[in-house]
Amino acid sequence: MSSPSISSEQKAIKRTLIGFSRLLIGVVSITLACFHLYTAYFGVLSPLLQRFIHLFGLMLICFILYKIVPSKGKDKLNIFDWIVILIIIAIGIFFYLALDPEKVLDRGINGPSTTEIIAGLILILLILEGTRRSVGLPIVMVAVAFLVYGYFGPYMPKIIAHKGYDVERLVSYLIWTTEGAFGIPIAVSSTFVIIFILFGAFLDKLGAGDFFINLALSLSGRVKGGPAETAVISSAMMGSISGSSVSNVVTTGTFTIPLMIRTGYTPLFAGAVEAVASTGGQIMPPVMGAGAFVMAEMLGISYVKVAISAAIPALLYFASVGLMVYFEAERKNVAKMDLKKLPKIKKVLKEGFYLFIPLIVLIYLLVIRQLSPMKAGFFTIVSLLFIASVVLLIREKRFPWREIIAALENGVKTAVPVAMACASAGIVIGVVSLTGLGVRFTQMVIHVSGGRLWLGSLLTMIACLILGMGLPTTAAYIITAVLGAPALVSMGVPTIAAHMFIFYFAIISFITPPVAISAYAASGIAKTNAMKTGLMAFRLGLAGFIVPFLFIYSPSILLIGKGVKIVMDSFTALLGVVALAAAIEGWFFIELRLWLRVIFLFSAILLIVPHLTYSIIGIIPLVLVFILKRIKKRNKRITLDNRIKIP
Repeated sequence: MSSPSISSEQKAIKRTLIGFSRLLIGVVSITLACFHLYTAYFGVLSPLLQRFIHLFGLMLICFILYKIVPSKGKDKLNIFDWIVILIIIAIGIFFYLALDPEKVLDRGINGPSTTEIIAGLILILLILEGTRRSVGLPIVMVAVAFLVYGYFGPYMPKIIAHKGYDVERLVSYLIWTTEGAFGIPIAVSSTFVIIFILFGAFLDKLGAGDFFINLALSLSGRVKGGPAETAVISSAMMGSISGSSVSNVVTTGTFTIPLMIRTGYTPLFAGAVEAVASTGGQIMPPVMGAGAFVMAEMLGISYVKVAISAAIPALLYFASVGLMVYFEAERKNVAKMDLKKLPKIKKVLKEGFYLFIPLIVLIYLLVIRQLSPMKAGFFTIVSLLFIASVVLLIREKRFPWREIIAALENGVKTAVPVAMACASAGIVIGVVSLTGLGVRFTQMVIHVSGGRLWLGSLLTMIACLILGMGLPTTAAYIITAVLGAPALVSMGVPTIAAHMFIFYFAIISFITPPVAISAYAASGIAKTNAMKTGLMAFRLGLAGFIVPFLFIYSPSILLIGKGVKIVMDSFTALLGVVALAAAIEGWFFIELRLWLRVIFLFSAILLIVPHLTYSIIGIIPLVLVFILKRIKKRNKRITLDNRIKIP
């Protein structure tokens, strides 16, 4: 697989740096990466200092790397850019001095000084501008809306009105405490997330992208729809580690989308498959795009518990996508790939087997040794570097210095939009906490739904899809969880089920029109209409809209409850996913007419609902169609045998 091409849109946003600016960003990136690896092993600094170094380092890189406006103009930094960079450095020095323990204690007693308030206000503006450049306008608009809400509280509608807070109080709370910009989102970003982003960068530079795609192709290429199944498998593996569904689309999609098109899939379908699979990577253990670490921090539970709980739902999601791909191939009689062109699995494993070792180390350290995710991530990176270096020394007689330096730099650059989005999300959380909006939102949901769980969960789903559109995974989950999770918990939903429900819908927003950003990224590679690709991705990812409701009505699939119920509910849910895929694609051993598709859709709903009687009724259409197909096949064989016997 060739390295992913950079889209014209990405080129327009990021600068291609040369000279001093290129050297500067390289030094800052590598230094910051080494700082995070150091603290991962030896322990983090004081909370504010750790988060400060992380945020200001990435903010400096952001304003060097990202243009003020997307354009195809000159990449060279102008005088205005250098002025902003000097302001960031000056503010950074000021904050570093202000984080002296004595000053922190004095500020806790007397509050921030006027100078500190001004510096804090400048920092808020820098965060919003950095987020706009690196992530986009939607999350900035959300953050600004919450700031306006915090200031103009008395003038808001009665149901959400509050006493209001002046600029000094807002800045004091949002900047000089650990409740706003330096709150939980940036805390997770500066510890767990950055380490696993670096791990993903090392994997990428040391050949994991090629390995996972070739492995998926060697495993699935022999079946009908093999290239599309390759997209599903490779995107699940890479998406779990990469931390971004869009970057996953750009990485794996440059190979899988053209391959699907060449084997008979329409460009529209190919782009949609890649978008849905890449988005689903964010819910696939073991890493879950680092979202699991954020959830664990917010819930106050171990990461392992979150990852294990997410296993069955992730399998259901990818089973649905894989089945739709297979049914589409059967329905359209897509040709199988030429076996001679497929990579041999033995050769693939021989060349890249060592890339499995770090993943095994990671699972061992997290599950068996139960180390912190940060330290487990550090040792996983060390194991990857060691084994990859040994392999390259043996095979190519060289040490991977270039790959290591490139991974350190690229990993930190990848973390820039994550950190900026987390800082903006922290501002939102701070305003919600300060004004009590979370409590009011819970009251509104309960009031509008009349306490009915199905309606309350539906309203929460809509809120998650709207708030999550256009936001990075981590920021989308954080913002929606702060508002939506308490509402579900207050209606009797287990806490982890409520958060997993919200996590899924925050991610599914990536393939939900009108702002289906993963689908839009895929459409650029497939050369298709962005909105049509988004609608196709929405259709293929429909299971992602149903599985989360299982968390509420059947939390057993999150491994909550007795073993027998977990197995039974998971099995019937899998059958429900099969029926759903058949209903959407219109094929299940035979072509399904419209009335049969409606019956299969009804069966899917019955099978997904955790009730024995409903499950028995729901399975009947699947069994009948399967028997009918077997009878037709048998009769066809008998007829053929009789014809052969005629003299």
